[in-house]
Amino acid sequence: MQQYLLWFSALISLSASAYAIKCYACESVYEESCGEDFEVENHFKYDCSFIAPPRFLESDLLTVNATACLKRVFKENGVRKIVRGCFFGEVNATDVGCKMDPTLTAVQNVSCHVCDDENFCNGAKAVIGWDGLDKWKLFSSLVLFLLAAQVP
Repeated sequence: MQQYLLWFSALISLSASAYAIKCYACESVYEESCGEDFEVENHFKYDCSFIAPPRFLESDLLTVNATACLKRVFKENGVRKIVRGCFFGEVNATDVGCKMDPTLTAVQNVSCHVCDDENFCNGAKAVIGWDGLDKWKLFSSLVLFLLAAQVP
């Protein structure tokens, strides 16, 4: 019986990590609550598995699936703007995924923050604590640890 519970817990843990990351997607130009004083709205929530990468990035990407969330700050004609969305590319090599569209000549990239530690990580600055942890991963890891400790 314990063996089946161990396999079941491992299967749940793996299936939970197989889903694409979910991110906030919005632009401060169109939504004031998307700006620096971010306020969560349900229509900002996107499952990145249904979002295609920007066309200008497609030739540089190894995979067309979103790998993380991003919060980009840029200036366009001197106006500061914030865009939140899905990130495409290698999380540790943001030079490709953080590229700006080359057709936007009046745009200057200020910053590009990429995160993949949890769903909706591109919202407001989070306080690290128990509320920010992925409870399912924590629970399944604990169950696996306890079951593995009992297996002879």
